[in-house]
Amino acid sequence: MDYRKTAESVLEGLGGAENVDYFTHCATRLRVTLHDKGEVDKPAIEKTEGVLSVIEQSGQTQVVIGNEVASVYDEMTRLPGMDPETRGEGAQRSDDAGDGGDEKKAGVITRMFDVLSDSFRPVLWALLGSSMILTLIVLLQQLGVFGQYTNFAGETVNVDLVNGPSLSDDAASSDLLNQWRAQFPFWFIILGAAMSVLNFMPILIGATAAKRLGANMWVGAAIPAALMTSAFTGLNEIADGNGMIPLFSIGGWDVPLYMFDYTGQIFPPLFAVALLAPLERLLKRIIPNMLHMVFVPMISLLIMVPLTALVIGPIGVNLGLGISEIFQWLNDINPAIVGVVVAGAYLFMVPLGLHWPLNAVMISNLSTLGYDFIQSPMAAYNFAVFGVVTGVAIRAARDKELRQVATGAAISGLVGGISEPSLYGVVLRYKRVFPLILVPAMIAGGLISWMGVRSYAFAFTSLLSIPAMQPIPLFVIGLAVAFGGGLVGVLVFGFRSREQREADLAKQNLAPDAVPTEENAPDLVGAGVSAGAGSAADGEAAPAGSSGGSGTGLAAAPVSSAPSAPWAASGDDAAGAGEGPAGTAEGPASGTAASGSPEASEAAEITVGSPLSGRAVPLSEVPDPIFAAGKLGQGVAIEPSEGVVSAPGAGKVIATPASGHAIGLRLDSGVELLIHVGIDTVNMRGEGFEVAVSKGDRVEAGQRLLAFDAAAIREAGYPTITPVLVTNTPKFAAVEGLPADAVQPGDEVISIRR
Repeated sequence: MDYRKTAESVLEGLGGAENVDYFTHCATRLRVTLHDKGEVDKPAIEKTEGVLSVIEQSGQTQVVIGNEVASVYDEMTRLPGMDPETRGEGAQRSDDAGDGGDEKKAGVITRMFDVLSDSFRPVLWALLGSSMILTLIVLLQQLGVFGQYTNFAGETVNVDLVNGPSLSDDAASSDLLNQWRAQFPFWFIILGAAMSVLNFMPILIGATAAKRLGANMWVGAAIPAALMTSAFTGLNEIADGNGMIPLFSIGGWDVPLYMFDYTGQIFPPLFAVALLAPLERLLKRIIPNMLHMVFVPMISLLIMVPLTALVIGPIGVNLGLGISEIFQWLNDINPAIVGVVVAGAYLFMVPLGLHWPLNAVMISNLSTLGYDFIQSPMAAYNFAVFGVVTGVAIRAARDKELRQVATGAAISGLVGGISEPSLYGVVLRYKRVFPLILVPAMIAGGLISWMGVRSYAFAFTSLLSIPAMQPIPLFVIGLAVAFGGGLVGVLVFGFRSREQREADLAKQNLAPDAVPTEENAPDLVGAGVSAGAGSAADGEAAPAGSSGGSGTGLAAAPVSSAPSAPWAASGDDAAGAGEGPAGTAEGPASGTAASGSPEASEAAEITVGSPLSGRAVPLSEVPDPIFAAGKLGQGVAIEPSEGVVSAPGAGKVIATPASGHAIGLRLDSGVELLIHVGIDTVNMRGEGFEVAVSKGDRVEAGQRLLAFDAAAIREAGYPTITPVLVTNTPKFAAVEGLPADAVQPGDEVISIRR
């Protein structure tokens, strides 16, 4: 591969240096945030030598290259306008950027959603856990476990620990609440655990947003924390009826301070940190290095806390209230309108990351109102998707791979509320199911809202989180309509086009160890369709879960009809990069020995041991479309039980990314491995990782390669599942993962045939 030419071609396809706002790389792909995604020429980039795919994920345009990504990145930094030193932190617009208003707006909006999603993701782990505790308490209340009392209307109702008693007299309500506290002290401790993340969300978001934007995360947390101290909230005692305090006067004009309750607010800390980041950079340039630790945070807080209290906080609170009031206005006209709009829009919002602002509004509603009316109809979308995927699992009876993908996606959705496997594994692969999702989702969403179902905790909607929605029986009726409608729709109308069906049949008719070619599977290769990835003509990215079920390794991998693909080269160029998709038509025929490594063993079969302990699962279970589709090579994934990665065999270290989250090895057998700890863990920038080897080192079987903190990865909001990939898969006749409930370092997890 000519790295310079590849870098130039990719940059041109991205719209040039002036269109790149921020760029970095992980172990396998370039990660780029753009000013205007409309300028991207995706087909041109995908035709570039060394490029495997282009996907939109985590608010970024990701160019998947493989093991050679670092070399391409280095060449890209040398291109005009791409030097990181002159571009600053990557958050600045190039001086040559165009003046078009649309481009600027697109860039700002893209960065906003990027920061919003990256700020939420680390908090979700704790938020969902605490919300499920709240769901448990709400369920126990509904069952009357804590007893009953008579409210202000003279009705006998269940004790409500979450919202407190509802009496006409505040003093009486306070006295009754204290009685409940004395009667159920343990459950109030548990309630504290349930409300902790929700109440102090501004502090958590301030920290994660600051880290994302390159500011000090603890200063980012301290700004919203200041507005939640008794020193600040105590000012409410002297505020007028409008919640306003005259702060000081300028020329007879009073500067007002409007008091708000910042508990559970999302937008104020985000906006505050957006100003904190450039302020810190400015102060670091002005203040000598030896004084940074004291004066940069001091001056930052002196400026940002008053500014947030006076301007930024009220703007953020009112923005959240404004969005909520729009939905409330629709709800007042007819509740069904909210359900139809939310359930129908989510199918298009989730892949684009546009659902994050609604998540912020849901959390704000839960904190201010005690309930939310957006999340319950959103569940209709989820269950319509799960119904469609269940229908695909039933109809794809002859397609073992697709049935496995769809079944796994349906189970993970119904039990865990995780929709990504369904979305990337089936929905975006077979776009014919879009109307089969939209119709039942919008009907069920409208029905749920019309029946007055509300959510009382933030949760991924699944069978387990049903108690978070009240009334439960009405919510279940809505979910049944959504799920049943999606399921019946697929069973009646099908889920794939004729071309996709022919391609899937061509794949099924191959011998178990055959590689798709123009001769044995013309429909599959000639149409540019990957084995289980839909039609390439439709521009679909290979979805998550499109590999790992065939039992062949190669038959489930992407294919190419190009006459001379870059990975068809021999020697180290082909073996070292992992550039080619696993199982391409250019791969060797069955029984052909690998020829790229002088040290390669002549054995007909090779086995690769596990580099870490845990549970070995098919690649299809990896929540990333590139790994799951086998585009970087076939192999297996490990759900780790310990945080140590060891060498599965003797060989040489060929890649050690600076972030420490992955290791590349070339074993003496000629097998090249990528061990990628977690998904999107490059964003942790090395935190929680300790690499024990360097590129070029010789290692022996069992030697420690790196250590990682699994708890830190989960706390940051990333999966710990670790793909172990044979990046030079095309050199072999077949590469097959060997799933197992429990494996130890050295246990066989990959089988390879020459």
